[in-house]
Amino acid sequence: MQNKTKRLAAACLSALLLGTAIRFPVVSAAEHYNVYSYDRWNEAVPSQAGYGAAKAVTGLDLGCGAFNTPLDLFRDWEDRFYVVDSGNNRIVVTDGDFSKAHRIYDTLQMPDGSATTLNAPEGIYVSEFTKLMYIADTGNSRLLVCDMDGNVQMELTKPDSTMYENETFKPQKAVADKAGNIYIVLNNITNGAAMFNSVGEFQGYFGANAVDATAEVVASYFWNLIATDEMRANSSRNVAAGITNFDIDEEGFIYTVTQSSSSEADRVKKVNPAGANLYSSLELTFGDLTSIYDASAAKNYTTQMVDLDVDDEGRLNCLDLESGRVFQYDEDGNLLFILGTTADQLGGFSMKVSAVETMGDRIYVADAMKNSITVFEETEFGAIVHEAVALYNDGYYAEALEPWREVLKRDGNYRMAYIGIASALYNDGDYEESMKYAKLAESPKLYDKAFEGYRSEWLNENFNWIAAAAVVLIAGGIVLHIRNKKKKKNQPKNLIEMLHEGEEA
Repeated sequence: MQNKTKRLAAACLSALLLGTAIRFPVVSAAEHYNVYSYDRWNEAVPSQAGYGAAKAVTGLDLGCGAFNTPLDLFRDWEDRFYVVDSGNNRIVVTDGDFSKAHRIYDTLQMPDGSATTLNAPEGIYVSEFTKLMYIADTGNSRLLVCDMDGNVQMELTKPDSTMYENETFKPQKAVADKAGNIYIVLNNITNGAAMFNSVGEFQGYFGANAVDATAEVVASYFWNLIATDEMRANSSRNVAAGITNFDIDEEGFIYTVTQSSSSEADRVKKVNPAGANLYSSLELTFGDLTSIYDASAAKNYTTQMVDLDVDDEGRLNCLDLESGRVFQYDEDGNLLFILGTTADQLGGFSMKVSAVETMGDRIYVADAMKNSITVFEETEFGAIVHEAVALYNDGYYAEALEPWREVLKRDGNYRMAYIGIASALYNDGDYEESMKYAKLAESPKLYDKAFEGYRSEWLNENFNWIAAAAVVLIAGGIVLHIRNKKKKKNQPKNLIEMLHEGEEA
């Protein structure tokens, strides 16, 4: 990618540092709500908008009749969108511009040739590798695997297996990997996602959440060690929260969100094929850092993630039910933008946002109460940030330097810009300036790296002087020691020493 034309001369760098050190948030006036982010002190501050609400689309706009509780969105490899119109028992297919409905799936054909209809479906996944649709037909307690013509290839119902201990089978969401293995989020299941192989055989559970080792949980554990069977049966169980939704990336990693999780580590997870959460050691926080107090309702609202989407650039877009906001993070979990809110205006949602999907520079959000899809488009500021982040994450720190400076010019509170500039200066060998930006970013790790480089550089530049000074000090010490020794030898003996010598004689 070509470097941008330099906007800041070297003489302006010190002025930029002074300007960005002062907290002067730039507020976006394009949205009907307050756009904010979190600064380097983890405080919410006004910010520039990375996305702007462009339009809201209804079923009437698509020419297929009004939506009724759209619960899921999915984009396939040909940029077709699938809207799970749950209340109307159908799947509506449209294009990326949401200009019109191109197809409606409401009646499907079973393998025996009979027709079957959907009943309150809640999720859909379409695989580029298998060329099949995976429909969570929740009301009919089944998952349907269909071709693109609506012919059912496989019907998954409650497994007849000793590993499956649940009384119900209510698929809500589904994904499939490249091998055709199917993962299903089930209603009221806390074991994790139910996993089936490509021929529909139940394999067990995947990506279960953990129970936090709280004081209550620890006390319950020790109580169960000494309690009778009857006492254990009557006691309450501590179980992990069930997965709410998930997505899968090109490399096969599954990302999960848990709406009612009490554990920060389980709110958003990146799970490898072995079921381990790769975010667990990064100490990441997804959603708002603190709870939100609604004075009108006298209630605290905490983040409740209901959906997420991993876009083509590896960015993670998480949808919060409580605030009606989308939180966008880069591939390393660094916050990029926050968009949306609970409001009646364009860009605002009800307290029933249901799905998020992306395509290129757009983000799409479904509202199950407003029965609409809101389309957000990337702003100029968002494009600059995304360019800088892409270069930075690919290791092109020098190329990312000018975009990061432009970001700070527009938003002096954007923490990642300080980190990006500090990294670029560090890799360029300008350790002293890197230390300044790392300090402004409140990044001890990056500051320590820059300080070590600065210290090594200073020692190398002044080695001759340091060595000469050391030689002078050592030589001076030797000379002083010899002089003191001679002086002591030539001193006249005192009375005690003379008497001692007389006794020896």
